[in-house]
Amino acid sequence: MSFALSAAVTGLQAHQKMLDIAGNNLANMSTTAFKASNITFSELLSETIKKASAPSSTIGGINPQQMGSGVGVAGISRNMSQGNIVNTGQPLDLAIEGEGYFVASDGQQDLYTRAGAFGVDAASQLVDPSTGFRVQRIGATGESDGFQTAGDSNINVPFDTALPARATSAITVSGNLSADGSLASPQTQLIVSNMAYTVNGSAASASTLLTGLDQFNGTLSSGVISFSGYKPDGTALSSASPPVNLTMPVTAATTLGGVLTWLNTNEGTPAVNEVQTISISGGVPTTGKFNLELNGEKTADIAWNATAAQVQLALENLPGVQVGDVSCTDGPLPGTAITVTFQGNLAGTDIEEMIVSDSTLDDGTASVAEATEGRAVQGVLGGDATASLLNGKIRITDTASGYSRSDITMSYSDATSTLTMPGYFEIASLGGEEVKPVNITLYDSQGGKHTLSGAFVRTDTPNEWNLVLTSISGNISEITMDNRRIDGISFDAADGSYMGLSGADTAQFVITFAHDTANPQTISVSLGTQGECDGLTQFAGTSTAVVRDQDGYESGRLTTVSVNNEGILIGAFSNGVKKDIATLKIALFQNATGLESIGNGYFISSANSGEAVATQALNGGAGAIHGGALEKSNADVASEFVNMILAQNGFQANARTIRVANDVLRELSNLIR
Repeated sequence: MSFALSAAVTGLQAHQKMLDIAGNNLANMSTTAFKASNITFSELLSETIKKASAPSSTIGGINPQQMGSGVGVAGISRNMSQGNIVNTGQPLDLAIEGEGYFVASDGQQDLYTRAGAFGVDAASQLVDPSTGFRVQRIGATGESDGFQTAGDSNINVPFDTALPARATSAITVSGNLSADGSLASPQTQLIVSNMAYTVNGSAASASTLLTGLDQFNGTLSSGVISFSGYKPDGTALSSASPPVNLTMPVTAATTLGGVLTWLNTNEGTPAVNEVQTISISGGVPTTGKFNLELNGEKTADIAWNATAAQVQLALENLPGVQVGDVSCTDGPLPGTAITVTFQGNLAGTDIEEMIVSDSTLDDGTASVAEATEGRAVQGVLGGDATASLLNGKIRITDTASGYSRSDITMSYSDATSTLTMPGYFEIASLGGEEVKPVNITLYDSQGGKHTLSGAFVRTDTPNEWNLVLTSISGNISEITMDNRRIDGISFDAADGSYMGLSGADTAQFVITFAHDTANPQTISVSLGTQGECDGLTQFAGTSTAVVRDQDGYESGRLTTVSVNNEGILIGAFSNGVKKDIATLKIALFQNATGLESIGNGYFISSANSGEAVATQALNGGAGAIHGGALEKSNADVASEFVNMILAQNGFQANARTIRVANDVLRELSNLIR
């Protein structure tokens, strides 16, 4: 009878535990990521009353006789299967679909959980707000931008940190450039200074003295304006033939109109293509000579020999004058005229002060007289373009229409004064038969916005285009002529694919902004893959080329954070930029059911769970992460109610066993009364 009592007691105890587990599961039916427990029973060790015997030749075998001693709890295990995932709308609520556990630290050890109700604390750390445990990261995501600190696995969410501006360093261009399109009529190139000259804030006129401009500071001593640039055919102004004077002396009387005159005609400047005719009258001896003086300095001996019918020229040391710059043409000898022609820049000497002296004709039989000199005028622009002034801006218009490379820069030099020169000349109208404008917003090193305007122009070379930076908004210090044009963008004549740059040019622009003149900003331009049609193309039809993208941005502050399926925290900043902030660490275990619960939804590894294997979501068997969602409890209400009924029935049955055994014992004790 004692066996019945003891067995029933173990049954009561076992089913009481079963009821406790079911109650706990039901109590946590709304707990985030709760994992329900299951109980399994096993019978206790049986008492052997009679052992089994083997069969013999005369009698069969006998089974053992054993008496059971009750039931015990064989195991209590957690059901680590995934619970349902529900959306919460909170971006830092996270759920794992599949295998894996979030990793958090209590400052001493790593803890593991499926409950991803996270938030950001006052120290900008991603934490579990219910415990203060800090969520851990993996990899170097966010370190290059300064969001995370190398060697620190805690996750910093930089709501209090500004994202520095990033200067544009690359732009991407794609689309078609028409192989057969053309404008109704070829355009004439017009370039305009990117700044206007003013007087007291109003546009200056041609009659305005340079010293009266708002852009002039100091006291003028010996100022010089220097010019450089290109003619429409692409040759440098400095290589013009005959040469042009690219250095203009500036005095207190110089006006803006004087600058225009210098550009157009060089009027009043040292002689260029000076023609001086010297006439000989009276009796001309068979031989003779005379001297020419410029500003009192002997320039040349003019000698003739009627017998030889020739004129000889001997050139003295005059700075800036070469023998090839001066020539003599004689008439019939003896004759009545000798023509002396000076060409080139005579180093500042005014040829109008030519004097004939030391002549062998002073004997009265003949005399030499100067004729009115003629001048073949040659300005800086050489007649290929015309300079004018409109609203304080210098405008240079090509003489002829069509494809043009004309450009110019101006600089000012003086020891005691400064005069602001245009940083560059904007191309208001680009010369050519086919022009496709493009525009994009880019950023300087301080995050300042600038609108870059450019244009593709078809050159005179078949299947070649140029990309020209026509203008850029904002305060520009300088755009050099050689860094505003991408030359020789070529295409395959057969299939229209991009074939790279035909010359030695590089696909980039260089811009110097006024706030950082020491560091010009280089912007690389991606035009496509050579031999492919993944960027620019040249097909028949409409030109559709555009600037697709650029990599710069202004400064901003973090406004929102989200998490993608790979467990990467993505920050959205006020400037529209999105940055990867950190990557969540995910832990995998060989035997997840072997984890040991420490409460609050956290587990630690045990001897039978195996060590944690660190990874990130969607890698190494880890599941995907859902942002704005939480995993619900996997406790099944219906199953737990059934378990409660089973526990109750088991408890009642064992209690009845005790009652019956008690009644039997009572009857037994009554026998001796």
